[in-house]
Amino acid sequence: MKNFLRILPFALCAFAGATFADDFKSMVIPGGVIAQPLPRVHGDQFMVIRNFTQENGTTHGVVMVTQLPGATAVNVLAAAILNMSPPDVINSVVIAGPADVSVTCGATTGMNCFISFKKDSN
Repeated sequence: MKNFLRILPFALCAFAGATFADDFKSMVIPGGVIAQPLPRVHGDQFMVIRNFTQENGTTHGVVMVTQLPGATAVNVLAAAILNMSPPDVINSVVIAGPADVSVTCGATTGMNCFISFKKDSN
């Protein structure tokens, strides 16, 4: 019984953390990739991009949005380069659907970009 009472607070905290955890997804995009598509944002949805960072380089990666049906792509967010002096600001963006979203990570092979996003309904 003593062991159960010692473990109970940790178990409750772990359960509460899993219950209220957010559903952000993360991806690593390798440098030199032309365009990596993200999940399509339908008309009754929106996408929140919370973090878009890049390891190094001089050319920033970008998030591009194409409004359906088939319009031209528009850059809406540039990657924050982590090891710059002064450091870049890490911005976030909300994209309303219907839209196609894609990510490009600079032109240099060997550097990676990291993006975290959440798609939700209205």
